[in-house]
Amino acid sequence: MQLQDVPAFRLQPLPARTGGASNEIQLVHLTQGACLFDQQPPAAEGLYFIRSAASGEGAFSRDAKGHAFTFTHDFIHYIPLVYELCLLGAAGKPVLRVDNLQRGDVLQLLRLIRLEWESDRPYRLDMIRDYLKILLRQIARCLPAPRTGYSADRKTGLVRQFISLLDQQFILLKKVTDYASHLHVTANHLNTTLKELTGVTASEHIRRRILSEARMLATHKENYSMKEIAYHLGFEDKSHFSKYFKNASGKNFTNYKKELSMEA
Repeated sequence: MQLQDVPAFRLQPLPARTGGASNEIQLVHLTQGACLFDQQPPAAEGLYFIRSAASGEGAFSRDAKGHAFTFTHDFIHYIPLVYELCLLGAAGKPVLRVDNLQRGDVLQLLRLIRLEWESDRPYRLDMIRDYLKILLRQIARCLPAPRTGYSADRKTGLVRQFISLLDQQFILLKKVTDYASHLHVTANHLNTTLKELTGVTASEHIRRRILSEARMLATHKENYSMKEIAYHLGFEDKSHFSKYFKNASGKNFTNYKKELSMEA
């Protein structure tokens, strides 16, 4: 996650994953001035949800003031609504303006996110993710109701169900076949759909979710041991977890944890 003042922030073309998935999402709260998003009419002050698939550059007027929140894929990828917002968006537009009915609630959540980000309190990243989940639900209310009976909608629904199930069951379910069985599809169909719409296979989603949780636990001030982290993540023992982490990330977990402590 990054937090910048608008004068120091410039919208650059962010690389979208193959298949139209998002690497990042950005929330720009423009309190003064205007912004031009990729040859669209100038946008007045307001709150904007921006997908990484947004093409072209954004330019702010000289009097622009506000804040830009950037959430990376590693930080948000297992939040179910992220893909729904990025795939459906505002009828395919790269930028979605948050309507006035939701703006007050979203701004309050952004304020809470900023306070957590600037603090050094325990569990601050957990709190930010929880606030972000609520914030994305508020933004989703700005979208038109999805169509039904259309193949693209069914695919998006499968992605949403998978990401939601992954967030709830990643400790118990670690194989693509496990998720395919729960979702009543074949493993091949699940992998193909995830790859098409998010640019990442189901197995890669599972891997990233487990690694994200492991990294989050490694940064906790409680200083969990490898054995405790392995148990929390549903591994039989710490050696199994250590081998999984090394194969999935290319790093030794003990050394990785030491690097984190040195950076703190």
